Order: sequence, then structure tokens, then C-alpha cells
Amino acid sequence: MSILPPDLITEILLRLPVKSLVRFQCVSKPWQAQINGRVFIIIHLDFSIAANRERHLIVMDYEGEMPRNFSGVRFNDDDRFEEALVNIHQPLLNAGHNTQIVNYCNGLVCIHNYGRGIVIWNPLIRRYKTLPFEPVGFTDCMSRLPNVAFGHDPVNDDYKVMRVVEFNTEIDAKSAIEVKVYSLRAHSWKTVEEEWPKEFSPASPYSSSMSLNGAFHWLVDPISGPQYRQTLLAFDLATEKFRKYTIPVQPNDDSTLGLEVLKGCICVCLNVGVTLNDVWVMKEYGVVGSWTRLYTIVQGAVPWTFEYCKPLVYSKDGKKVLMQQDFEYLFWYDIEEKRGTSVELDGMPNSFETAICVGSLVLLDGDSVYDNPADDLNLLMEAIEEEVINEEQAV
Repeated sequence: MSILPPDLITEILLRLPVKSLVRFQCVSKPWQAQINGRVFIIIHLDFSIAANRERHLIVMDYEGEMPRNFSGVRFNDDDRFEEALVNIHQPLLNAGHNTQIVNYCNGLVCIHNYGRGIVIWNPLIRRYKTLPFEPVGFTDCMSRLPNVAFGHDPVNDDYKVMRVVEFNTEIDAKSAIEVKVYSLRAHSWKTVEEEWPKEFSPASPYSSSMSLNGAFHWLVDPISGPQYRQTLLAFDLATEKFRKYTIPVQPNDDSTLGLEVLKGCICVCLNVGVTLNDVWVMKEYGVVGSWTRLYTIVQGAVPWTFEYCKPLVYSKDGKKVLMQQDFEYLFWYDIEEKRGTSVELDGMPNSFETAICVGSLVLLDGDSVYDNPADDLNLLMEAIEEEVINEEQAV
């Protein structure tokens, strides 16, 4: 390999899956330095996102006892899944405390174990970073659990976690809502000077926060006013300023709203009882006039009665969307044909939450999920065996 030009070696390495790259760190010190280099990790991630490659479905079991069990399965090139889910060791093993998937991006998943900690985790390479403990002010006055958000700050190439805590206190109006942000690069928390907008209630700890274009987003309720209208609230991670946008639909007594991200667009999902699921996308980020209805799923288009359909990812040809329905089912929805096809997976729990991961080397320098160093060797052996199988199938 030494006779190959360095640029050609780089081009070859950029096209390899993450498990192979983890193993190839052992080839030589120059290879290890290159694979661990920040520029290489960024370019490799860009390749993965652009090619929609190394896609994995990560599943958290809601049905089992705490701590939650995680498993994963890889998408094939034709958007089918491998035969069965495979168990994945997760880093928050605190019995008796509920685990929540906060959000996911760039191959990373942020999970929160209430009362025990927050972790940024790369499930495909089994590496993670535990956030340092950060005390909450006015602990005795907390009105509910914190809302936690996770995402990427592209301006500073940093991964950040936001914690919003609401207090029932009359001591100081400014202390009613505490907002803090953790920076992975600095590995520390800091208080946000910008106040949470006083006209909106903080998002519920169980409501979804979505990250896109270097900002966190929530659907928030007005504290007062003659008309009930939810708003899309954004927090820019680079400027640390809040922004607000109107949304194209509003809920009523028979409907609810959900917030998602699909193929680089913010989505507002209107769920009308058990009648339909209506999805709107902001085609041009930040432009309220670009809200467009993407699709509508009506009862009968999918095999079951549904209350909420969460869009996860497009198929490679862009004609179908993988959906998670009511924490119980997965199906592909054909936008043109307006019908759903059930996804059956061996080992799928009866109740679950999901995340989508692409091949990423981010957190390669993080802690290993395994307690025993021998388990890391087992991971490398798994990668070798997987490559051999893939080569035999290709022949």
C-alpha cells in the first residue's frame, strides 16, 4: 500500500464503512492519525450523508424493564432491512430510571436518563461521551423535569445539548426559566444570556425538540392571548438568539401537532383523531411562505388504525418515507401511490422509539461502551467477519 499516492489512499478510505475504518487504525500510525483526523472525519461524514449510505435503524425498547434495551438493523441498498435486530450495548445502564432518545444527527444519538445523566453516543462504533454533571438552580422550585435538546452547530463544528428548566418561583422573574447549553468541544456547560421568550411556555420534557441548520426547534404554546396558536420557536446555536415562525396549521380539540425533520426540512405533522396524518414542510428554511403540504395519510392507506405517524427517512429513490406509527409499527409510505406497506422485523419489541444513524466517525476519541477491553477486540472481529461475508456474497 505504501506505493500508492497518499491522495489515492485517502479517496479509498473515505469510501469505506466505519467498522472497517475502526479496524484499519491498526494498519499503521499514519493511517491511525489520518482516520482520527478532524478533517477526515468531517469529509467521511459528508460522503455518508450525500450518498445516504450506511443507514441503520436504532430501536429503543419501551416495553422492557428499565434501563431500556437498544438494538439496531442496517438498511440494504434496496431499502430493505437485514433479517433481524441485533442487540446494542448502550452507555446509560441505570436501573430504575427512564431513558429518552433526545434526538439524533450525523450518526450520533443523544440519550437522557432522568436523574442520572446525559450521553452523546455513536452506536455504530460503540463510542460515547458523558456530559459533566450540571446542577439545577432552585431545585426545590422545579415545576417539572427538564426539556433537553441535541444538535449540531455547523458554524463552530460543535455538538451541543440544551437544557431548559422551568421553576415555580416569585423571587426573580429572570429565574423562572433556566437555559443552559453544553458544548462537546469545550466539554462544559454555560448559562444562556438570552432569556426564554416570556410569551411562550417552555416545551414539555416529553415533547420533541428538532435540530436543523444550526438551531433547536420546538412547538410552543402561548402563555396568554385571545386565540390559542402554537408557534415554531428556534434557538440559533451560533448567535444564541431565539427566533419564532408561524406554522401553516393549528390543532383543535380533535387534533394534535408534532414536529419532525425530514431530508433537511422542518416538518409539522397534524394528526386529526384517527382520521388522517397531514404533513407540512418548510421548503426554504426560515421562509414562512415556503410551507408546503408534503402528503396526507388517511385511514385505510395503512394496515392499522393510527393516531400518529412519525416520518423517519426517505427511501433512496425519494418516492417513499419510512414511518413509525404510534410506537408500535413501522411501514413504508409510497407518496405517489398513497399507500403503506408494513415492515416486519424479527426481534421487534411491541412498543419502541427509533433513531436513524448514518456511518460516522464522530466521537472516535470517546469512551468505549464496553467495560472489558476484550469486547473492543470482539467488535473488530465482528467487522472482519462481516467484511468476509460481504465479499463472499459479492462473488
